[in-house]
Amino acid sequence: MVFVIDNRVFYRSEDGAIWPSGDEGSTVILTLTMNRLLACLLEKHGHVLTRNELLDSVWDAHGLRSSSHTLNKYISELRKHFVQFGIVEECITTVPRVGFMFNSDVEVRVQTQSIIEDEPRLEDEKNDAQVVKELSLVRVKHRHLPIALALTVFLISATLITLGLRVPSKDLAEVRELKTYFLFKYGSCPVYTVQRNSASLSEQKKELFTELAKENGIDCLEGASFLYQVSESYLYGNKGRAFISRCTSRNDKYISCLNNYWNGYERTH
Repeated sequence: MVFVIDNRVFYRSEDGAIWPSGDEGSTVILTLTMNRLLACLLEKHGHVLTRNELLDSVWDAHGLRSSSHTLNKYISELRKHFVQFGIVEECITTVPRVGFMFNSDVEVRVQTQSIIEDEPRLEDEKNDAQVVKELSLVRVKHRHLPIALALTVFLISATLITLGLRVPSKDLAEVRELKTYFLFKYGSCPVYTVQRNSASLSEQKKELFTELAKENGIDCLEGASFLYQVSESYLYGNKGRAFISRCTSRNDKYISCLNNYWNGYERTH
């Protein structure tokens, strides 16, 4: 079975081959375990799979030892493959204290062999769609975010809307400037928010960020920085939303942003 992911990446579950559209020469063959994990997530596209379900079906059912640490590691590797193949959207979403799901906002379809052979046409369609998605450089008050961060800015803007925060009514595609506010350093990585941090809530925001980062294996990497936003209700242990984006760089240029969302789940103390 061949899956087409976001019209950009092809994945064949029979042998674990994954490659960018129009470039089979760049095919990567996933390990058996990673192949089973990705197939499992795609078959349940848009549905949450608990950690135990994934560990049982991917590891235990095949006589392999499993752990949450191992699962996190494989999820991280799969995310890296999608970023390398040009999908900047978060494909595999973390559901805190529950598990993971393949993002329902990322299009996934099963492809027949006859259509796979017509891949050059799909590549043209993908390029046309990409033109529509292009974003201009976003200027930030304390520093300049490169083009690689533009999508993250738009994701944060959407998150602010769901958090009930004020966002300019103009079309988001017209946004040219986003102010950020330094909150603290997580390890050596600076953490910025998109709202000014009051003295009364700053410590709670720091504690929650640290808690979420540790629980979900979001580490401070060399050259990385974070963009972070959380609703007040979530800070107080009620249902709410939180957003953490870790953006990594190489040679002073940003290469990817890993986005994590927490939506509607109550925190336990």
